[in-house]
Amino acid sequence: MTNSPSDAASVNTASDQEAGESEEKSYLISFIPQKELLQNGTNPLYLLDDIHALGDALSIAYTHKVPSLEVLDASANYCIWQVLVSTAESINEIKDVFIFVEDECELHVDLIAETAIVGQPEVKALVSKALSSNILLTPDDFKKGQWAPKSQQPAVRDEKKKVAVKEHKISSMRVSSHKIDELVTLVSELVTIQAQLSLYAENNEDPTIVSLTENIQKLSRQLRENAFDISLIPLQSELMRFQRLVRDLSKDQNKDIDFIIEGGDLELDKNIIENLTDPLLHILRNSIDHGIELPDERIAAGKAPKGTILFKAFHSGANVIIEISDDGKGIDPEVILQKAIHKGLVEADVQLDKKEILDLLFVSGFSTRDVVSDVSGRGVGMDVVRRKIANIRGEVTIESEKGKGTLISIRLPLTLSIIDGLLVAVGSNQYVIPISAIDKIYALEPSQLKQSFNNVVVIDSEQYPYIDLRKVFQEEEKESAEVIQMIMVKAEDKITGVIVDNVIGEYQTVVKPLGKYLKKQEIISGASIMGDGTIAMVIDTSRLLHNRKLKK
Repeated sequence: MTNSPSDAASVNTASDQEAGESEEKSYLISFIPQKELLQNGTNPLYLLDDIHALGDALSIAYTHKVPSLEVLDASANYCIWQVLVSTAESINEIKDVFIFVEDECELHVDLIAETAIVGQPEVKALVSKALSSNILLTPDDFKKGQWAPKSQQPAVRDEKKKVAVKEHKISSMRVSSHKIDELVTLVSELVTIQAQLSLYAENNEDPTIVSLTENIQKLSRQLRENAFDISLIPLQSELMRFQRLVRDLSKDQNKDIDFIIEGGDLELDKNIIENLTDPLLHILRNSIDHGIELPDERIAAGKAPKGTILFKAFHSGANVIIEISDDGKGIDPEVILQKAIHKGLVEADVQLDKKEILDLLFVSGFSTRDVVSDVSGRGVGMDVVRRKIANIRGEVTIESEKGKGTLISIRLPLTLSIIDGLLVAVGSNQYVIPISAIDKIYALEPSQLKQSFNNVVVIDSEQYPYIDLRKVFQEEEKESAEVIQMIMVKAEDKITGVIVDNVIGEYQTVVKPLGKYLKKQEIISGASIMGDGTIAMVIDTSRLLHNRKLKK
């Protein structure tokens, strides 16, 4: 341990519940986090709470490294903590509390007594000495003490509280994220092998094997659902950081902003959330700094003095959509185009539509301002946002109307999970349509399509547009069939028919990414390996409906 310079230190004590009936031991925990700990989303106070839940504990926070306000970085950590804990748990159980920050701190856990000593006068004296000298405690400081046996310590325990703590402690556990990733990978492989077994059972028509295959399919489905439930965490865990950002920046810029969250309980994979946090923070900075106007400007424009930023997350078919919208001044396409011409990004006589102009915001280094803001710039760094979203196989788009506001949408395809899909045949190929996007399936007479106009068919007295996948995937024209299979898929509250050659059946789909050479596919979000080794493409129904104006 190293000595600390003289300054201030604060101490907080807590006497928590008894961990169990086995003999308690006492440990000295020295937690020395890196300066960047807070920037990674870690709250060290939660870690201390977990330690206090293990038994009787006493925490010491050393704040001597905290600088003056003039040079203090609010996003940096300057504190060091030591915790004395008496617990029946093992040393590994203590270290597991810090398993997710072990690469971001220096951690020492030392056994200092074979009995519970927290609360004894000698311990309080050592703490007072550490506070007065600002020198961190060491295990040697506790070897000189004569510690009373546990039975001699005056302690009154609440039996009901003891039982409640036992129940609480066994209700959850910490697991390393790489173990969860490995579990998901193994489950994915199991599902693929189960598909091979099902194919073998169908070809051999052995009743015993068919029965066993059905049972294995049920178990693999349950295992799949449990494994992926474990790997998901709610988006709400990151939203507190966003709320704090909006509050602090709006206060600094003298703006009144109402931050509204919808869909915060939506769950995402931990790896996706980690890669999503920085882009979302940057988008929010843009909305606050350059989207929402000052109160007097809003009043002059006929708006309410308080601006609104809406954060909305929801499922759309096999995708997760995150939208961040503001009711600010929006983006002027003409200004964007003139800046792009001035910077030489486009020719002066170029003809671009509104979407193409707004896409210029994602060009590296593009800015609408001559002087870059310290907080953000509408377009500054947006190329980084798009690149990070692309790394998790997502896409980001911008819609804006001058004087009314801006909407930034992030679409995240489910390419790292197993989905329930409907296996269909189109031409000589097989495709998977996510069952979550399917509304109904109809068997139509060919005459019903012949009577249709402009690719709109009437079913049950309702009109529905439809898409022929043979034309989308440029398959040869099919000879007239007796029955036409039409799958009704839903996206963005709209239902559209999709014509396929044949509906094969439900299929547990292990979705694999397409790779960098096929990432620009407009309709395909991933691929799956079938039981016989062939490949079935996974259709992104949202993009399919969005691009239904493809040549027929």
